[in-house]
Amino acid sequence: MLSVLLVLFAVALVAQKNSWDGWRMKPRGEIRMLNFFVNIIYDVNPEREKPFARVHHWNTVMLESINQNPPDYLLRLMDTVYNAKHLYGCITRLYGESSFDELQITGDFVIVNIKESRVLKLGSFNESNIEKAAIGFINEQGGLQTMYGHNDISYYDVNGSGKIGFIQFFFRNITREYGGDNAGSGYFSTSLLSGQKLLINGSYYTFSGIGTAQCVGTNDVSQNPTGIVQHEISHSFFGPNSFHTSGGNHRHSSEYMPFLPIQGGYGLMGGAGSALVSCNGYERWRMHWLHESNRNANGWWIVARDTNDRPINADISKSDGAQTFILRDFVTYGDAVRIKLPYKDSDKSSNQYIWIENHQSGRNGKLDFLQYANESECRPQHVAGVYAYYQVGRDVLSGKDQEVYTTNDRDNLRVIPAEGYWNYKRLRADTAYNMRCISWSLHDYYSVRGEQNPFCGTHDMETHYDVPDDVSLITSAYEKWISRKNINGMSIDSLVGNGDTRDMFCMHTRLNMGTNPSTCNVKTFYNSMTTGKCQYAAHLSRNTQTTYLTGLGIEITPLDNGRYRIDVRWDDYDITNDAIWTGRISLKEKARLAPKKSITLTQNLTVAQPMRDSITNLFAPPTSFICERGSEFVQERGSVVSVEEMSSIVIEEGCVYRLEPKSKLKIDRSSKLIVNGTLIVGDGAQVFAKSKNGIVNNGGNIVIEGKGKVK
Repeated sequence: MLSVLLVLFAVALVAQKNSWDGWRMKPRGEIRMLNFFVNIIYDVNPEREKPFARVHHWNTVMLESINQNPPDYLLRLMDTVYNAKHLYGCITRLYGESSFDELQITGDFVIVNIKESRVLKLGSFNESNIEKAAIGFINEQGGLQTMYGHNDISYYDVNGSGKIGFIQFFFRNITREYGGDNAGSGYFSTSLLSGQKLLINGSYYTFSGIGTAQCVGTNDVSQNPTGIVQHEISHSFFGPNSFHTSGGNHRHSSEYMPFLPIQGGYGLMGGAGSALVSCNGYERWRMHWLHESNRNANGWWIVARDTNDRPINADISKSDGAQTFILRDFVTYGDAVRIKLPYKDSDKSSNQYIWIENHQSGRNGKLDFLQYANESECRPQHVAGVYAYYQVGRDVLSGKDQEVYTTNDRDNLRVIPAEGYWNYKRLRADTAYNMRCISWSLHDYYSVRGEQNPFCGTHDMETHYDVPDDVSLITSAYEKWISRKNINGMSIDSLVGNGDTRDMFCMHTRLNMGTNPSTCNVKTFYNSMTTGKCQYAAHLSRNTQTTYLTGLGIEITPLDNGRYRIDVRWDDYDITNDAIWTGRISLKEKARLAPKKSITLTQNLTVAQPMRDSITNLFAPPTSFICERGSEFVQERGSVVSVEEMSSIVIEEGCVYRLEPKSKLKIDRSSKLIVNGTLIVGDGAQVFAKSKNGIVNNGGNIVIEGKGKVK
């Protein structure tokens, strides 16, 4: 019996996974990489060299050789020795800064110039045979000869396995058609060169199989810390393709994701669609990377400072009540706040959180700037401030493999821009134009920012849909990133899809349910478009399609020395600005519309669901505002609520909706007010509908005070 229990206990131990142990590599300690840079000499098809013939940072040679004509950026890419006080190569520096020196990545380089014909002797001209041909040529030449003399197995065998650890292949001049990848493409593998052997100091050693391969072309890949090299390395720590996020997602994976558009953002799993080049707090939380000044014995992994400059738990929910945090620079110290949002559609719906970080970009001396800003002045150079984003699901750090590495939460982070969310309209340009900003291709459309839409609108760091009138189901064919953005007639050609100066909160800001952006939850619609067609039926139960109005208030206040004060409260019920609300909205607590302010309930014009709605004939249903049992909505003196375009207000039993004197509730001809609870119309207040069926009393209690009117 005891032996059976021991076996079961052992099985349980094996089943336990921890995100901070990494998916395939531990995200701490020293990892030394063996980097092969392979240049093809096209002796069979010389015309295939033409696309790569321009002289850049890595030139071709005409004779097979080792370490001849290396790229000029090797040491700018990766250090050969780790010195925490003097990190230089962008990969070494990026992971060192992100992990607070817990993860130390170094390496050495081998440049292999081999003939196309050598590869073809092995069969097809593909990445696998190119890799084998390169290793075979190295062995023929007497074995491993690196650029900087790390030619001993002990340098690469960091765990005592007797195998070569992490390897990387960089291809100069292949294409997807002939070779397997275009420049900027790559992959992570757990079986790279599996079974192959490399001669090192007279002995043959096998490869562990863990590594990456990417076509980098002839450009300087060390310039971009969020490029393909970093992205593929990050897979080994964070997870497979289902962990694509932060601007590194694409349509080629089948896993479901919670948003219809592809999301931008920033982080180590980012890529071409990223804004900042730094890591994010969500990633540090998964890896358990904590700055020494925030380490504690309480098990806190999301930490900020209190007003006395002491570490404080910053992973909070409504039950924690009002809280005040001081945020130092995130990249330097790791301070961050995460707020769990209190409501969702069902128990099966994914949990949601708001993350808040202070990035002193351009001031902190770190790899923390907008992508491409170090390469072109057309990109914004000064972007310091508070950044915020949603986390949807994927909040289990320890448990079974399928719990920690859940498949269907790809692209689960969504930016909360200071600019807010809007309706955008794509217009055809009169003539194709070139922004002359990083993306040198011609564009034939531009995106115009229209009406505010805080609950259902879009922003410039996610893809947008422009669907023809005769199409009933969205596909990826109608999906594009914003290139040129137009606001009030002003064109912005700074590659806004990769972030701009409207994303961060720089000044004193108060956010609550009535602002744009708001503190409400984000709406989700789990889907997959691997083949271009939208699949959405498999995870409908995990969606949250309702915007829940709550008392969550977030106040952001700049302090001296680049710090920010973050005040979080849960009783901020005052709506003090004019607002436009769309979609399905639910009030579960209280709300007060301030005097002389207005709310317009109207039709959402941004794509919110994959199928065309049978009522609106748009890709969004009519707007509905439901005041739930136990809630209270107050229109203060002189305020106006307008219900338009087939929208509705439902006052449920046990809810009180009060109009104070001189306030108005207006229902247009296509819309409705349904009263199941209590409607109080104060002295001089008015509730009026343009249709005789616009006000429906389902046994509710309508109280008219003084000169109040309902008509």
